Formats: sequence, C-alpha cells, structure tokens
Amino acid sequence: MESELKGKRALVTGASSGIGAAIARELAALGVDLVVSGRRRDALDAVAAECTARGVRVDVVVADLGRPGGAAALWSGARATGPVDILINNAGFGYFRPFRAVDWERDAELVQLNITSLVELSRRFVDDRTTGFAHDRAHLVNIASIGAYQAVPHMAVYAASKAFVRNFTEALHDELRGTPIRVTCVCPGGTRTGFHEMAGAGNYSWLANASMMSAEAVARSAVHAMRRGKRNVIPGVLNKLACWSVRLVSRRIAAWMSGRVLGKPRADALPARTAA
Repeated sequence: MESELKGKRALVTGASSGIGAAIARELAALGVDLVVSGRRRDALDAVAAECTARGVRVDVVVADLGRPGGAAALWSGARATGPVDILINNAGFGYFRPFRAVDWERDAELVQLNITSLVELSRRFVDDRTTGFAHDRAHLVNIASIGAYQAVPHMAVYAASKAFVRNFTEALHDELRGTPIRVTCVCPGGTRTGFHEMAGAGNYSWLANASMMSAEAVARSAVHAMRRGKRNVIPGVLNKLACWSVRLVSRRIAAWMSGRVLGKPRADALPARTAA
C-alpha cells in the first residue's frame, strides 16, 4: 500500500548520524521529503545523498541548536523551502561524568539543546500547523530516553533533561488529542551509536549490553509509533521491562539500580558533545 506519508516533508534534527540519520532514511523509504539538520555539513550531505537515492527531495540546513538563536535560524531555513508536516526533535547530547566534574558552560549547552531548542521548535511547529495548515495531518516526535524514568547518577543533567522531554511531550499529546497534530514521545534505551564512547560511558553491565539496539531498529519503532499516533513508545522488550520495574521500587532504589547497570565512567573520555 502507498504510504500515507508520501509527499509530506519532515524536519529531522541531529540527522548527521545515529538515530537521527536512521529516522531520516526510514522516512525517505516511505516517500517523505526531508530537511536534515545538524552541525556537520559533510555528514549531513552523506545522509542526504542516501535519502535522495530513494527518490525524495532533501534539503540540508546546518544549525547549532546548542546555541541561543539556533532553533529560530533552523526553523527559518527549513520553512524557506517548503512546509514542515513532520518534526523529529532528535538532536541532543549527554555525558557520563560526576556533575561536579563538568563545567557549567557544558551543562548550559546541554539544557539549551536538549530542552530549550526542543521546546522552541515544538512551539514554532504547532503554531505553524495550527494557523496555516489547520486541517492537515501533522506529526511531532520528540526523542527522550529510558533515562527519563529514574534519576541516573553520573548522568544527572542528561537524564533530568529527558524526563522533561517525556513529560512535556506526553502533555502535548493530551492537549492536542482530537486535532490534526499527533504528538509522540520515543524513549530509547542503549543504542549502538557514537553516543556512549563520546559521553565517557561503556563500562556497562551484561544487562545494559544485552538491551542494546541498533539505530535502525529504534528508527523503525519510532516511525511506526508516530504513524499510529502513540503517546509514548519504549523500543525493545528489555527496555520496556526496565521502565516497568522501576514502578515497583522506591526512587532511591531505582537510581541505585541504574548506577549498577551503567557502571562507572571511563577515566580516559571527555564530556564531549555527542550529537550533530
């Protein structure tokens, strides 16, 4: 059957690698035109070439959403060449380090990227679809994390930012129920991308390693949930079980469990930005 998404246009942030690039390829296979965004032009061009080969139009907008003004510049660039029917807020970064070991400037950048820019783009998208395309189906997908389900030692700011994304997105889903705008939150667990190495993680328990998924599997789950209009999806059986199990224990125990699963930070890694 011809995809109901064919001919629509999606803006995917953090699309130069990992989950963002996989979602872009998944949407291209369904006939969705794309705007791919990130900080690395060469990587974006490579993703754009893959998607263009599938017969869709792809625009590239280089933007840094970790800086004030980045979201406004990206939205302006994306809308200059056409409507945005689907917004995938995927860009984000984190570090696996004690809170006291990281400069405040890095935390401010994380909050700007993971929260402030995501909210701004969501607002611009909802306003645009409400005023200019009031009767057309649209999709907003925000990528959170299973870290949103409990406090995570050594990832305090990152996990807290994803808890914000989860609560914000689920509330929007409820607010916009009955309108043409469908809102979905995606909470991946460990995914085989460059995130872990760059964040200083990787000293994981067997359970964390067993629950690892490919970016392609996460992307398929995300797009499937979007098409169904789901409120929230946790890709992977083990990840679902982990998020369900924290309901059975105290928050203190849940945080202790996450620390045991993730292990200790690697001493040789720096808290670098990990997403485009």
